[in-house]
Amino acid sequence: MSYKIIFIFIFLLFSFSLLFSQTIADKKYNLSSGMVTYTINGGGVLTQDVNLSINGKSILRFRDWGRVELLEEEVEEITSGVLNNIENRNQCIKREYKQEFNVDFKNKKILERPVSKETLNYKPTDGLVKGGQMTIAGVVCDIWKGKGITVCIYKKVPLLTEYHLLDMYYQKKAIDVKLDIKASSEKCTIPNFPLQKFSLFKTQIKLKNRQLSEPFLEVLKSVSLEMYAYLKESNTSEDNLTKKQKKVWLEKIGESTFKKQKVLLPKMLLEMQKRRECLEKAENWIDANVCLESTSTLKMHFTKKREHSISSWKEGDRDEILDLLDTKILMMKSHMPCIRSSKNLSDLASCIK
Repeated sequence: MSYKIIFIFIFLLFSFSLLFSQTIADKKYNLSSGMVTYTINGGGVLTQDVNLSINGKSILRFRDWGRVELLEEEVEEITSGVLNNIENRNQCIKREYKQEFNVDFKNKKILERPVSKETLNYKPTDGLVKGGQMTIAGVVCDIWKGKGITVCIYKKVPLLTEYHLLDMYYQKKAIDVKLDIKASSEKCTIPNFPLQKFSLFKTQIKLKNRQLSEPFLEVLKSVSLEMYAYLKESNTSEDNLTKKQKKVWLEKIGESTFKKQKVLLPKMLLEMQKRRECLEKAENWIDANVCLESTSTLKMHFTKKREHSISSWKEGDRDEILDLLDTKILMMKSHMPCIRSSKNLSDLASCIK
C-alpha cells in the first residue's frame, strides 16, 4: 500500500514539475504585461547617387507574460538622389497563444495562421555576447553584441535593436516604457476585418514569392548574415573589403529598390503619355485638372509634394504645359533602353543621371 502512495506522490510531483516548467517556457517575457513605444530610423548611402532614409514608430503591447501581444508599426522608407521612391509600410500583428493574426490593410482582411516554430523559439540574444548595461527610457537593460548587431534587453523585452553594415544602419529604440501595467483586452485588439485562415506552409510560400519591395530591416539582416558568413569563410574582416567588394554587398542591399524602380519607371512613362493624350483633348482648366487627377496614381511612389493644379488653360499657358510634358516624355523615352538593360541599382542610377 505504501508503495502505491509513494508512486502516486512521485507521479504527481513529476506532473507538477512538468506543468511548471512548461508554464515557464511559455513565457515570452519575464514581465506580466507592458507597453513599449519605439522610434525607428536608419538608412545610408546605397550608391554614389542614391540615398536611403528610414523613419517610423512602433508600439508593442503585451499581457499574460507575452502569451498575448500586439505589435503595431509604421515605417516610411525614402529613396532619394537621381532615383526617388517612397514606401510606406503599416504592420499590425497580434499573437495570441500560438496563433498569429496579421492585418492586411490593403485588402482589409485578417490573415490567421499558426505561429511558426521559428517565431516561438526566437531569442533576440542567440549568438550574441553579453557586455555591459545602458539606460534606455529610464530602464537599465543588458547589452548584447554580435557581428553588426547590438540589442539591449530588460527581462526579455527588447528596448534597443541596432544593425550596422557597410555604413548602412537600422535602429529601433524605446522612448517610453510602461511595465507590469493592467493591459486591458481592448488595447490588444486588431481591426474588425474578415478573417482568412492560412496554413503555415502556404503562407511561407506566399512570403517567399514576394520579389519586390522587401522591408529594409529584413534585407539588412539577410545580407548581413550572408556577408559575415563570407568574411568568416574568407578569413577576413569588413575593414579589409575593397571598394569593389563593398559595392557588391551594397548592391545586394539595394536590390529590392532596384527591382521596384525597374518596374515603376516604365509605368511612369506610360502614365505621362496618357496624361499628354488627355491634356491634348482638354477644353478648359477644369478638364485639364481632371487629367492630372486621373493620371497621378504612381506619383505617390516618387514624391510627397502635392501637384499644383492648373489655374489657366489659355492658349499660351496650355502650350507651355504641353511642351514641358513633351520634354519630360522624350527624356524618359531616351532612358528606357538603358533602364531595361540595367543589372543593378548603380546601372539604373547611371541611366537617369
